[in-house]
Amino acid sequence: MRAERELTNGLRIVKEFRFATNHLVKAAIRIENRAAEPLVLPAHELVIGSATPINPRDSGQFLGVQWYDGARAEFQNQAWFANRTLGCLPGTPRTEFQSAGVSNVVWAAVHNQFFSLIAAPAYNAPQLVAREFELPPPTREEREADSRLNAKPFGFEAALSYPPQVLPPGQGLEHTLDLFAGPKEYNTLAKLGKNQDLAMNFTTFFGWFAKALLLSMNGLHHGLKLSYGLTIIAITVIIKLLFWPLTQASTRSMKRMQALQPQMKALQEKYKEDPKKMNLKLMEFMKENKVNPMGGCLPMLLQVPVFIGFYQMLQSAIELRGASFLWAHDLSQPDTVVEVLGFPINPLPLIMGATQFWQARLTPPSPGVDPMQQKMMQYMPLIFLFILYNFPAGLALYWTVQNLLTILQMHLTKAAGGPQSPAALAKPPAPAAKKR
Repeated sequence: MRAERELTNGLRIVKEFRFATNHLVKAAIRIENRAAEPLVLPAHELVIGSATPINPRDSGQFLGVQWYDGARAEFQNQAWFANRTLGCLPGTPRTEFQSAGVSNVVWAAVHNQFFSLIAAPAYNAPQLVAREFELPPPTREEREADSRLNAKPFGFEAALSYPPQVLPPGQGLEHTLDLFAGPKEYNTLAKLGKNQDLAMNFTTFFGWFAKALLLSMNGLHHGLKLSYGLTIIAITVIIKLLFWPLTQASTRSMKRMQALQPQMKALQEKYKEDPKKMNLKLMEFMKENKVNPMGGCLPMLLQVPVFIGFYQMLQSAIELRGASFLWAHDLSQPDTVVEVLGFPINPLPLIMGATQFWQARLTPPSPGVDPMQQKMMQYMPLIFLFILYNFPAGLALYWTVQNLLTILQMHLTKAAGGPQSPAALAKPPAPAAKKR
């Protein structure tokens, strides 16, 4: 496809587009000097495209602009344009972003949750420019019909910026670009070259887990021909099996700690006048009986990267878009079955909260923890339910299965036999000598 345009100052612009497979387009823009004298081509921009929300309810959380300078990928989103103080207080909004100091834009992109438009020039561009723009808001009738519509929709536009240049008579300047306009599929982006797979935003520590989980999910889906819902369950089971020995050792350690509480309290009473010596004696006592007060926290801490990686993976995994499981019609969205007075009823987060309450009741209290803190821990499932209620159904499915497997492991560990009695574990310390 070819288009030409003559300007009044003697410049002619010729655009050619050649469509290829895998959502690729090759673009060439030539600016020719048709005059008999040199002409100054002013600073100009090549607008690569814009990104808008995927649906009227989309708040724009996943909209953004990206670019790669040959060393690292940079990202900007609505938070930068909003310019809020401390991330929440109103500030002076920014209208335009310029990649100051960047002189080698290898590629630039605009994206929403599942789709990306990437422009990779043949020669690195000097600068990236991005702008936020407003979209027509929903009408009053639309808002009354659906209270969850985004009242202030917006989008992003990105452009490659070039400085002024003098064009001799009969000569021109040509920009050639490879454009990708399609879904965020990791394998497809990885084949484009120039590290365009970084557009998946798997560049952080947790991004490494997100990438591994995405590749594992797709491998199980294609290899075993499982639905994506069953694939998430299979991944959860695999992760649980990998952590099983550690979690089992942790549970046994917590039970041993609980059984040793009378002896530990006796030590605390004996050396209460000397806190330093009391802590030393407690550490020696726990070392002698092979227990660790932090043993119960370690499995949870190790699973945090997996959980955050799962969440990050679900943010852009187009594979889950439209994937159904049981009553959930789209695992990338909340599993809303009905709305009551405008409030969505999402069964999976409710089931997740119930299994977490069940798990909390089965978990033995941590020895030495303040009773008030233990009481607060009992309400953690409610906090998680509140936080995750409107998250993607795939994440709630993962967390629910994780809870059920943990409950199963607790029952199996209990059935296999608990720790020895306190008397068998350790001899009680000798009471403090009475002063005469």
